[in-house]
Amino acid sequence: MRVRQEHWNLLLDVCEKNPEVISNKFNGPDGKAKGHELWQNVTHKLNSLGFGEKNKEDWRRALIDWKCKTKAKASKIKQEIVKTGGGPANYVPLSDAEKRLLSLMGTKSVQGDDVCEMGVGQVSTS
Repeated sequence: MRVRQEHWNLLLDVCEKNPEVISNKFNGPDGKAKGHELWQNVTHKLNSLGFGEKNKEDWRRALIDWKCKTKAKASKIKQEIVKTGGGPANYVPLSDAEKRLLSLMGTKSVQGDDVCEMGVGQVSTS
């Protein structure tokens, strides 16, 4: 089954209310059980939209794959914008859903952090 925009929008709504779904880190003594229950509920909601069904693991994998593809697309856009050579940048912009996903994930994975690297000084060989 192919994931449709309706699925992504619903998944993003759930992730905005439950940010741990994006990171897949459910903390606390009952974190694993809470995560299992949350994904069961999410799976039920997504499957109730119609268009076919997936199990819990397939929906988790779909989210992981979408996160990876969106980060790669955003990184490519950034590279395209800053590259030299003249002429306009040539890229397909992020969709609204992809922008929402990046805002939930954090853009540090695409843009990097603002920490200046000190590097290693030159080593004398004499």
